[in-house]
Amino acid sequence: TGRPDRPYIGRIHSMWQTSAGNMKVQVNWFYHPAEVEGTAVGGGRVEDIKTKGALFESCHFDENDIHTISHKCHILEVDQFKQRLLIGGDQTATELYYLAGEYDPVEGVIVFRQGVFM
Repeated sequence: TGRPDRPYIGRIHSMWQTSAGNMKVQVNWFYHPAEVEGTAVGGGRVEDIKTKGALFESCHFDENDIHTISHKCHILEVDQFKQRLLIGGDQTATELYYLAGEYDPVEGVIVFRQGVFM
């Protein structure tokens, strides 16, 4: 699960059973702003993100045992997340996040989603 303030968050891409009978998952990983390092395409800085709950989608995939999954969470688009906050949603809910952009951990390239800095 990572650190309490930065749990490992991934999107399940596929699930299968090995010939030995173990269940496996292929996961596409998301990164928290504190884990993102690199150059932002089109400007902006990760440090300027003020709304908690930001995540960056990555091209990082790997395979894990299915038992590493602890619980479900929701990752919303920026505008959906802000709308949820306006209608009284709980920003501190640990299962609610928003997509701040894309991050390539190999190249160190960050692309912010529109509306992240508003």
